[in-house]
Amino acid sequence: MAKLFLFGIGGTGSRVIRSLTMLLAAGVDLPNCDRVVPIIIDPDAHNGDMNRTVQLLQSYQQIYKRLGPREEGFFKTDISTLSGISQDVNGSVKDTFIFDFGGINQSFRQYLSYDGLSVDSKGLVDLLFTQDNLESPLTIGFRGSPNVGSIVLNKLVESPEMRFFADNFQDGDRVFFVSSIFGGTGAAGFPLMLKNLKDTNTRLSNARYLRDAPTGAVTVMPYFALQSEDNAVIDSNNFLTKTKAALSYYEHNLQGLDALYYLADTPDTPYENQPGGTQQKNKAHVIELLAALSIVDFMRYSPAELRTGGPHFHEYGLQATRRKFSSATCPMSRAKSLPSSSRSSCTSRATTSSICPPTKRPTPTT
Repeated sequence: MAKLFLFGIGGTGSRVIRSLTMLLAAGVDLPNCDRVVPIIIDPDAHNGDMNRTVQLLQSYQQIYKRLGPREEGFFKTDISTLSGISQDVNGSVKDTFIFDFGGINQSFRQYLSYDGLSVDSKGLVDLLFTQDNLESPLTIGFRGSPNVGSIVLNKLVESPEMRFFADNFQDGDRVFFVSSIFGGTGAAGFPLMLKNLKDTNTRLSNARYLRDAPTGAVTVMPYFALQSEDNAVIDSNNFLTKTKAALSYYEHNLQGLDALYYLADTPDTPYENQPGGTQQKNKAHVIELLAALSIVDFMRYSPAELRTGGPHFHEYGLQATRRKFSSATCPMSRAKSLPSSSRSSCTSRATTSSICPPTKRPTPTT
């Protein structure tokens, strides 16, 4: 039974998984897999967007179990928690869609045990992190600071969840990452997790299956802005600067990736500036829908297609600006691969799968 392990990293990861869940509820076909296993990675345990997504996934599960397995129709795709794919004899993995951080109720300074470091180590930490970084509470995530996130998230590979994931990873399974590039959790978590899963020296089990598994990702560039407020923790005016810095890193440090999708949008009405917690509940956005559809597109490729001339880089654009978006206005043309001149490792591809599921046209009557 082929599985798609879907890592949603940070707030954007949760929102895109929410969009995908609605697509699957509507009966959108997800080929080349029998089960989707969403794993949401966000240290902000009270994040409104994340918990809303978890509730939707749980509702989907209940409906799927009530309807039973089917070849077609609504809710036909099986969605499972990580612990649901196999019995955890040790009981170390909870039956949830959320990665368990164990409740990080401390500041970044405390997490580093800063006061116990040597003078030289403190000097190095002070060079790499601001005082605001050090005093930042990790209970609401990394507040747009990927340098903080990279330290905390690098420990994920040693967690019981990652060991359980690797123990149950099989030949034919796939991995897909969903993250933003302009925040803290997603920008730091995606390249770190990819590196750890594809590491030739990894201590995870089934290492060969993990290295050879078809692997894709969608990295979401800025598509919204935040209201400007005095003393705000996150300033959306820095989003583009962060994006450029992250893209420069991604260009040379994403080994083992077969397909990468890029999405962005010109910000419209600014969102309320909420760094995290229960109040962070963004309105649904078409970019999140298109990011979910990139997962559908990735799953349509066979492993041979993904490995021919890869890695493949894709961008997406609407043919016209409209206030309303629907499947009827979704372009049916092929998705566009970035030309080789735009990335040193990019290979142009003449034909790629349609991102938007084709709609059935009515049969003409005479």
